[in-house]
Amino acid sequence: MTTGRLCPRCGSSSHGRPWLRVDGRDHHVSLSRSGPHLVTVISAEPVGVDVESVAAVANRWDPALVLADGERAGTDEDRGRTWARKEAVLKRRGTGLATPMVDVLLAAESWRDLPGPPGYVVAVSPAGPGAGAP
Repeated sequence: MTTGRLCPRCGSSSHGRPWLRVDGRDHHVSLSRSGPHLVTVISAEPVGVDVESVAAVANRWDPALVLADGERAGTDEDRGRTWARKEAVLKRRGTGLATPMVDVLLAAESWRDLPGPPGYVVAVSPAGPGAGAP
């Protein structure tokens, strides 16, 4: 088994998307940390995952930086979920936050909410077409 990182933009192995190779087969890896929590997803296809503290997102929330035209996020939990969903999508795409969140229209993306610890939200974005379920 070998692991590493690879930046899809510059080709550097010192940062970028994590990867895993087992018995000659490549696997896609996504990980996220928030507070004491770590979430890791391994898949045969590109995947992204994100865990966020609802309170932390609420403290730095700026709808002009996050919401695409027509999107809304009324409560702190809605804001946390929107942030986690978008970050998961950007990780799956391989661009991370180099792509502005406002350029991600969640209705056109694939994502799912996962159960998280109290006060945290978790989203995963698997490969494939289709919109996630609100």
